[in-house]
Amino acid sequence: MIKQDYIIRLIREFFAALARAVEKPEIEDRAKAIHALYLQYLGDYEFYQNATVEDAIEAISKFPEEQRLYRIEMLAELYYAESSVRATPIGETLLQRALPLFEYVDQHSKLYSFDRQRKMEEINRRIYSKE
Repeated sequence: MIKQDYIIRLIREFFAALARAVEKPEIEDRAKAIHALYLQYLGDYEFYQNATVEDAIEAISKFPEEQRLYRIEMLAELYYAESSVRATPIGETLLQRALPLFEYVDQHSKLYSFDRQRKMEEINRRIYSKE
């Protein structure tokens, strides 16, 4: 029960901090706040910027098993949020990384999320409807 309470609190804190980060009016301030969230909740920012999706999932395996799926979702959310403060090629790359992570969470989670589905549809539209 204590572990579950910790995970729930961790998730709430993360999403509250992420919401505050993306609400910042200046793009540079948003980027700094998102960078800080990588460090606080996942680890080395530079690693996650350069890692493949597979490497990122493997790195998250260092966390306790009951937290891993939530941490993967946190990473997907960070990639998604950061894509809005980065220039087009980098922002698009971040979306291309976020999508398989959202899909992974969607496949392995016991909870259905309309928000996750909406983000996956939006990412697909933004990346693949350019033809």
